[in-house]
This record gives sequence, C-alpha cells and structure tokens, in this order.
Amino acid sequence: MNLKKAFLISLCIVLGVVLVSGGVVYKFGHDLYSSVNYVSDDTVTVEETLPEEAEEETDERTGDLVSDEELAAIQESMDTSKSVASDEDIYNVLLIGVDRQERTWNGNSDCMILVSINKADNRVTMVSLMRDTYVNIPGVGYKKLNAAYAYGAGPLLCETITETYKIEVDRYVAVDFWDLVDIIDIIGGVWLDISAEEAEVANGYILDMCERLMDIDPTEHYFPTEGGTVYADGVQAVAYARNRYVGNSDFERTERQRYVLTQLMEEVKQMSLAQMTSAMQSILEYVTTNISETEIWSMVTELPEMLEYSFESSRVPYDGMYSTIYVNGQDMLVPDWEETLELLHEFIYGSDETGETDAES
Repeated sequence: MNLKKAFLISLCIVLGVVLVSGGVVYKFGHDLYSSVNYVSDDTVTVEETLPEEAEEETDERTGDLVSDEELAAIQESMDTSKSVASDEDIYNVLLIGVDRQERTWNGNSDCMILVSINKADNRVTMVSLMRDTYVNIPGVGYKKLNAAYAYGAGPLLCETITETYKIEVDRYVAVDFWDLVDIIDIIGGVWLDISAEEAEVANGYILDMCERLMDIDPTEHYFPTEGGTVYADGVQAVAYARNRYVGNSDFERTERQRYVLTQLMEEVKQMSLAQMTSAMQSILEYVTTNISETEIWSMVTELPEMLEYSFESSRVPYDGMYSTIYVNGQDMLVPDWEETLELLHEFIYGSDETGETDAES
C-alpha cells in the first residue's frame, strides 16, 4: 500500500470526508487510535434536563402558528411506512459539529453531515441534515434535531436519524467548534472564496469568539472587508462556517460547512507523508467517536481504491419540499416526509434500493 495514500485517508476521517482509517504499520496506527476519545454507546445516558444555554429561541419568527390538531397531524405524518434502509456495500457515518461554550454538557449538534461510503458505486455522498428539523427524539419527545445530541450524545442522535430518515446509521465522529479551530490550524488553514457580505458577518463571529470565548485579539483574524480569496486560519474558517445571516439562513450555512470540509481535504492532499503523520498525531485527540479500532482495521485493504471515489453533496430538507412552523418559541422545519425520504434514499442508495430491513428491527 502506498504510505501517503494510507495516511491521507486516515486524516480525512477527522476532516469528515472519508471516515475510515488505517496505516501501513499496525503499531503506529494503534498508537494513533489510542489518542481518539472512543466512547462506547453503553456508557452514554439520556439527560432528563439541559442547562439554560441549551435553550434556543427564534430571532425573528417566520414559521406558521399551528393548532394542537394541526401539530398532531404533522406528528402523524412523520410516522411513514418506509423501511429502514441498510446495504452491506454502504457505510454510513454521521459527522457532528457541536456548539457549546462549556464542556459540562453534550452541546447542541449544529452541524450534522451524513457521510455514506458506497463501495459498490465507488461514490461518497455528504448530506447535511438541518438542525432545525422537527423530529421525534426517542425517549425525549418532539424537538429540533440538534437537541438529540444534547440529550444523549452521538448514540441518541444516530438513533433519532435512523428512525426519522429511515437510514441505518450507528457510527459517528464528533468535534466541537473550538476543537475544529485547532484542527484547521494544525492543517495550516484553508482557501476560501468569501463575499464582502459574508466577510462582514464572519467578522462579527470572529469578534465574539475571540473576545468573549477565546480571550485573544480578534484583529489578527478579521477577513478583508471586501472579501475575496482568503487563506483562512481556524478562527476564520469556523466563523465562516457558522454564518447563517447571509443568503437563505441555515440552508446556505450547511453549504458553507460542506465547502469548508471539501477545502480541508484539498489541503490534506498537498501534504507530504511527514506532514500528514505529524498532523494525525496532533488532531486525533480532538475526536470523539464510537468507531472501534477493530472495525477501522477491517477496512484497511479497501483504502487505496477509496481515494478514487467521486464525491457528491446535498441537503435535507430539499428546496420546495418543506414548511416552517412556530412551536415553543422556535421556528422548526417540517419536510414533506414521503417525498423527501424517496429522494434521500435514491441519492444515497440509488434508484433500486437493496438490503432493506424492517423499520421495527
């Protein structure tokens, strides 16, 4: 196996593009994996209450007020007859970007990207699942999708997505936004094309992040006011990815998040073997996952060909296939579930889904 390719794929796990791992020398790979914060699903409990900072309110209401009867009908429409799709050739891993100021709680998962590695079609799909989607969180109730991580970390979020989107997903990789700042800086930064309007809003995030949360000088990180092509550091890239005030709110924010991930992969491709090795040793300590070392090593023989896979991205809800309601002081997105699931499954599994299991299993 080519050494550079092996470490390239390993690093791409952390970056959220190809979530597999490996290495040429087992001892070295084992030492790298030992740096990861592996969390067994059995050790995670569901919280009964959340801290005050977990509560979110809509800045400006745009959703429709609904009656109790209308809300009940919406909840009933979520209980579709579609089976949970599962295919032995497709490996689903959820990328989670966590937003929290204190590590005394799980945090809300404000970035959720479902990465599906299709070994039959030599294809990787990345689907952003929008945080404001109205879902039924098992054992908790009807809330925004991003609250599932706050209540029960990765396992509960994966369970919620499996039951809601009817896609078998039980593996996840999570980092919080502050860890992501460090990860991007370790890689050395990313090239971003940013508009003047995006720069203005991102600079506001930079000011808040630097002064209130990181206690550093924000002037060293501001984007040029005119925008342009910028080689962004960790603070800048995360501020850019958090922007939901330019364009179509959170819809375009998910595009920025996938864009940053793609640009990160491009930077990794330019690294030498020594640079990749050094970066891996520094980055893995920031990662939380339930992917076991045994499972990772079982994929080693397939790594080289995965470098040649095509990458496609999307987002749910789809344009024109959702409504917005106002519930409990929050705007929430309600997809047209039947149509949405058909399109989503076709995007990930192809037009002829195989290997489906019963939804109750």
